[in-house]
Amino acid sequence: MTSARSDDRVVPTKAMNMTTSSPARPRRRTAVATLAAAAGAVLLLGLTACAPAADSGAELKTDDYETSVVDWRQKFDDCMLDAGFDLNQENADGSPTNTIDTSQFDMAEFDKAYAACTEKVGEPPVDESLPTEEELFDSQLAFATCMREFGYDYPDPVKGNGGMTPALGPEVNPDDIDACSAKAEQAGAE
Repeated sequence: MTSARSDDRVVPTKAMNMTTSSPARPRRRTAVATLAAAAGAVLLLGLTACAPAADSGAELKTDDYETSVVDWRQKFDDCMLDAGFDLNQENADGSPTNTIDTSQFDMAEFDKAYAACTEKVGEPPVDESLPTEEELFDSQLAFATCMREFGYDYPDPVKGNGGMTPALGPEVNPDDIDACSAKAEQAGAE
C-alpha cells in the first residue's frame, strides 16, 4: 500500500489516498480501513506528543506539509472531477464521506484517469520527517530482536510491508514492550 520514491521516503499510493467501497472488495476495504485507522492513531499520538501545551503561549501554526497535502489533494480532486469522477462525495446529511463507492465507476476508466491526474498533478507531497523504508525496517528489526531476548516468539519484519507488525496479546508484559520500543526508536534514529 506504500511505495518508495527515489529519495526512499514512504509515500501513500492510490489505495491509501482513498478508501473504496465495492461489493467485490469487502476484505480490501476492511484492511484499508484498519490500516488507515492504525496509521491515524499513530500519527495523532505523535502529533499530540509534539504539540505545545495549552498554557505555553505558543501559537499553533499550519504546517507547510499539511498545507501542501491539502493543495495537492484539491488539484488532484479537480483533475479527477474533470475526468468524470467525483471524489468529494457526501453523506445523506451533506457531510463529506471518507469513502468512495467505486461500484458506480468503470474501474478501467478510473485507473486511466488516476494515472493521468497523477502525471498532471504529480505524486502526493512527502513528509520529510517520516522515516525511510530502511529506517523503518531497522527499527522493526531491533524491536523483534529485543522481544525475542525477552523470550517471546516474535518474527523478524519483512522489508516493504509498510510497517505492519504482528499483534501482541495480553500475555505480553507492557514493560517489555516499552523497553523494546525504546531500543527500536534508538535503532531507527541511528
